[in-house]
Amino acid sequence: MGSYNSQYEDYYRNLRRKRERSSYNMNSLNKKKSSNNSNYLVKRIIRDLSGAVVLFFIVIICRLIVTPQTQAVYNYSKKIVEKSYDYNAIYAKVKTLNISKFQDKATDFIENIKAKVTGGRTIKEKVKAEFTMPVKGNITSNYGYREDPVTKSKKFHEGIDIDVKENTDIKVVYDGKVKDCGEDVELGKYVLIDHGQGIETKYAHLNELSIKKGDELKKGSIIGKSGNTGKSTGPHLHFELLYMGESKNPSEFIAIK
Repeated sequence: MGSYNSQYEDYYRNLRRKRERSSYNMNSLNKKKSSNNSNYLVKRIIRDLSGAVVLFFIVIICRLIVTPQTQAVYNYSKKIVEKSYDYNAIYAKVKTLNISKFQDKATDFIENIKAKVTGGRTIKEKVKAEFTMPVKGNITSNYGYREDPVTKSKKFHEGIDIDVKENTDIKVVYDGKVKDCGEDVELGKYVLIDHGQGIETKYAHLNELSIKKGDELKKGSIIGKSGNTGKSTGPHLHFELLYMGESKNPSEFIAIK
């Protein structure tokens, strides 16, 4: 009986230890989460205040250094501050806001301000003026939601598909450096080109590659041959345009010819 009681006590002693350890770990986790939330709020406040300070100095500089560009920025800022808004209409729009389109508009707004300050061009203007299509052919699938040709489920298509015969030369759309290349289950043989200023292009379902990672390329250089590799139902080129890691509709940036 003594042996039984001893085993009984040992069993519950172990249970108590496990419960104490679990409680300790949970408290540590809660403290960590609380600390992370606190750090996030502090960083967010600092970031927002920094942004306000930067904008304040930009306005001051525009008043002190008078050029056509700074005057344009100052007048535009003043116009926005003095403009009266219908807040009920704004609230109604916010409720039906498309986040993706809002992000695109915000990016365009920032790019326009930057272009006015520097006297240069926006990213969209640069791409439209200097980038070309990687190959000639009809667009068989557009950017956006569509029925996946293999799974038949609704899925977002992050590029455009160009109808082209197998083993047709595929050309880089602008000067750049090969950021990545290889073979993927879905994309097949692919190439990712970095064009600088946050602009990248991707080419997929190729039969063969003519480049390697790190290669410096000039606009029009051949990067490979079109094909039907990866998750594909027929020969074509899948082409993507990315800005700051976000996919964009190539048809809105590059003239389709």
